[in-house]
Amino acid sequence: MQLYLYDLASAEGWDISDDGTYGNAARIETFWTEAGRASFLIRVDGRLAGFVLTRNGTHFSGDDAREISEFFVLRKYRRRGVGRRAAVKVLEAFPGRWEVAEMEWNVEAQAFWRSVIGDYTRGTFDEFRARHGATDFVVQRFEAPAR
Repeated sequence: MQLYLYDLASAEGWDISDDGTYGNAARIETFWTEAGRASFLIRVDGRLAGFVLTRNGTHFSGDDAREISEFFVLRKYRRRGVGRRAAVKVLEAFPGRWEVAEMEWNVEAQAFWRSVIGDYTRGTFDEFRARHGATDFVVQRFEAPAR
């Protein structure tokens, strides 16, 4: 999680805490334990390569959808299909309405999700811009079919 937060911190201008970490540790811990959330570790050849966190309910679609709230692949494994395979496995595990939101500045994440969701849904997804708090997002909304 700290590597993920470091990636975000460099773009968001966050400072590191005196203990050498980023973010609120108590809040971050709830990402793994809060009711309605699911967490998945991504492994490649048995080695930890990233994680996916999902949540029932979304910021923009409400409670009738599920969101990928956090998604991280270590740089070593990026651009090798690892993230794409992990994303599809998670979507297949939870058929139904989904929402994925990327921070507006994160054009790499937007390109990744447009490609994954576009392929997965054969291009049948909605995309819009929205604000949550002080942050602007690009959001994809779509249905994951039961397979």
